[in-house]
Amino acid sequence: MKIFTFVIILFSLMVNAQTKKINLKIDHQALLVNDLKKSGDFYIKVLGFEEIDNASGGSPKRWFKNSEGKEIHLIYREKLVEKLPKDIHMAYKVDDLISFIDHLKNLGIEFSDWPGNKNQVQLRADGFNQIYIQDPTGYWIEINDVK
Repeated sequence: MKIFTFVIILFSLMVNAQTKKINLKIDHQALLVNDLKKSGDFYIKVLGFEEIDNASGGSPKRWFKNSEGKEIHLIYREKLVEKLPKDIHMAYKVDDLISFIDHLKNLGIEFSDWPGNKNQVQLRADGFNQIYIQDPTGYWIEINDVK
């Protein structure tokens, strides 16, 4: 009887461990850049990130967080790998895309739709609007008005 009870308890623990939902959340994203000042200033002025303390030490880097507390870590590299295609991008949502576009225009930042048409907003299949910009290193950033 003790063995049977032990097997039942062990089996239930194994099933519970296999079915327990993983609570995965984004902490930060690290990007290689070849100009820490220019790239850091972009994330502050264009996207509204706030610079935070870099407690890691090591190679030159700057850390930033957005209004949700999600972080971007910019890490200096003199030589960068080839630029990634637009398919590989970060995406941020804003409450008012038109106001954000005005903000970009005031800063002289170009934007485009997915095909690359300058100053065009794209209506997605799900009914939301999106544009694309690039940071100074060339990383693609989608800005949308998903609710």
